[in-house]
Amino acid sequence: MKKILLFVLSVLLMTSLSAQTKFLELAFTKALEQAKGENKMVFVDCYTSWCGPCKMMSEKILPLKEVGDYMNEKFVSVKYDMEVGEGKDLAMKYHVTSYPTFLVLDGDGRLLHRVIGGTATGEEFIQKLKSGLDENSITNLEVRYRNGERGVEFMVKYVQALKSSGNLEQAKAMMFDLLTSVGDRERCSVECWPIYDDPELSPAGSGNMMYFLRFANLFRQKVGREMVDAKIASVFESQLEDILRRRNKNVTLADVEGTEQMLKAYDLQGQDYLFDYVDLIKAMLTGNTELALPLCKKIFSSMSDEKLSFLYFQPILALQGKWNKQQKKELTVLTKELASKAKSEVLRSSLENFESSMIPKL
Repeated sequence: MKKILLFVLSVLLMTSLSAQTKFLELAFTKALEQAKGENKMVFVDCYTSWCGPCKMMSEKILPLKEVGDYMNEKFVSVKYDMEVGEGKDLAMKYHVTSYPTFLVLDGDGRLLHRVIGGTATGEEFIQKLKSGLDENSITNLEVRYRNGERGVEFMVKYVQALKSSGNLEQAKAMMFDLLTSVGDRERCSVECWPIYDDPELSPAGSGNMMYFLRFANLFRQKVGREMVDAKIASVFESQLEDILRRRNKNVTLADVEGTEQMLKAYDLQGQDYLFDYVDLIKAMLTGNTELALPLCKKIFSSMSDEKLSFLYFQPILALQGKWNKQQKKELTVLTKELASKAKSEVLRSSLENFESSMIPKL
C-alpha cells in the first residue's frame, strides 16, 4: 500500500513539475541561439530581489499548469535580476524600468512584446501575452511599415502598438511623422482620434492638444460632437480641479474669467458642471462664502468617493476665517451627509474628522 501511495505521489509531483514554465539557466546570447534553433521566441522574466509582485508571479502564476503548457511550447524562457550582472545591460537595452516586466523577443533579440506588471490569474497572463503576438504585433506591423505601408489607419495602429509595448518615445516619433504628412481633414478624422484621445500621446499643453482645441469644430464634424465635447471638458476639468485642490496657487480672478469665456465659446453639451467649478473658484478667490456654500452643496452632494476625497476639503479650507456660524452649521450637516453616504471607509473617516475637528475652527 505504501509503495502504491509513493508511486502515485511521485507521478503527481513529476506531472506538476513538467507542467510549470521551464526556465533555463542560459546566458542571453545562448538563449537567443537556442530559440533560433528550436524556432521559438525568447521569454525574459525581468525581476529584482526586492520586488514583491515579481516573487508572486514566480511562485503563484508562472508555475501554473495552463501557463506552463502555453509557455513551454512557444518560448525559451530565462530570467535575470535586472540589478545584477547581465541583467543590468538588458534593463538598459530594453528600457526596463518597472517590475516585473516580461519581454518577448525573437531569435535576433528584437522586441516583439512587453508585459508590465503582475496578473491575478494564469489565464489573464496568457491573454496578455497573446494580445501582443497576433497580426497587430510589433513585429508584423514593423514588417508592413518596412514594406512601405503608410495608410493613416495602419500608422495609428502602429503608434498604439509601440506605446503599448513600452516604446513611448518611438511611438511619439512615428506619430509626428504621421501627423505632419497629412492635411487637417485627415488629422481631424476618426482614424486619428485615438492619438488625440490618449493623454500620453496628447497631454495637456502639448502641441497635439493645442491643435485639437483649435480645430474642435472640425473634430466634431468628423468624430462626433459627444466624444469631442467630452474630451474638451476633460481638459478644462483637469485644470479647474487643480485650482480647486489649490495646486495652482498663482491663478488670478482674471485667469478664471478668461477660462469661463473660453468654455462659453466652446458651447459644450452636457458639461454645465464646469461652470459650477468656475463659480466656486471665483468664490474662493473673492472670499465669498454666500456664493460658495450653495455651490458646495450642489457640487459635492452627488460626487463620487474618489473625486470627493481630493476635491471637498481644500475649497472650504481656502475660505477659513470667512464662514459665519450659520454657514458652519450647514457645512457640518453637509459633511455628515457625505460621510453617511461614503462607500470608502477612509473617506468616511476623513469626513468625520473634518466635521468634528476642522469645521469648528473655520
